[in-house]
Amino acid sequence: MREPTLAERVADTLAQRIIIGDLKPGTRLRQELYAHEFNTSHVPIREAFLRLETRKLVVSEPRRGVRVAPISSGDDREIARMRGALEVMGLRTLSGKLTARQLGKVREALLAGEAATDLVSWEASNRAFHVALAELSLMPRLVEVVRDLNIAFSRNVLQNSDKDSWKPAFNNDHHRIYECLVAADYAMAASLLEGHIWHHERVNKR
Repeated sequence: MREPTLAERVADTLAQRIIIGDLKPGTRLRQELYAHEFNTSHVPIREAFLRLETRKLVVSEPRRGVRVAPISSGDDREIARMRGALEVMGLRTLSGKLTARQLGKVREALLAGEAATDLVSWEASNRAFHVALAELSLMPRLVEVVRDLNIAFSRNVLQNSDKDSWKPAFNNDHHRIYECLVAADYAMAASLLEGHIWHHERVNKR
């Protein structure tokens, strides 16, 4: 697997700051500030901003520059519908027995979720779990879209949750999905994943 470029690393770092709310909606992102922080020219920073714009985490406006995108009240349902379609489709393409290496990233994310001690780290492990599921499909375009959708989902969750009141909990859905993957029961894994995504969408609406 190739090493990420500087622009990709910058984009990922800024994406995390946006997701957890350190960079709030409307905040202007200045090229010179991040060029200084990451000790680089403006070129990788501009590329990073373009990557963030593709992920819909920032917006670029004439004469106003690049700003952190607002969170729309209608985003949750759209995100759930797209995740429910694409992530489930990814599992339904699987056939044959998955190797231990293929299952490794899924299990790693599962264990990271169990070890999480705060909502931010739990959401990071949750994103990793869902992206790892998508990667099993061996469809890079699908993986990229699923990654961006889960970033948007995490941003909404962290924006609307009380981080201080979060408590660790056993994620039975993730464990059941993983067990189905180990058993090569991909139809059941897909069904569980679909229910899991829509259950959390309904919970977050309350």
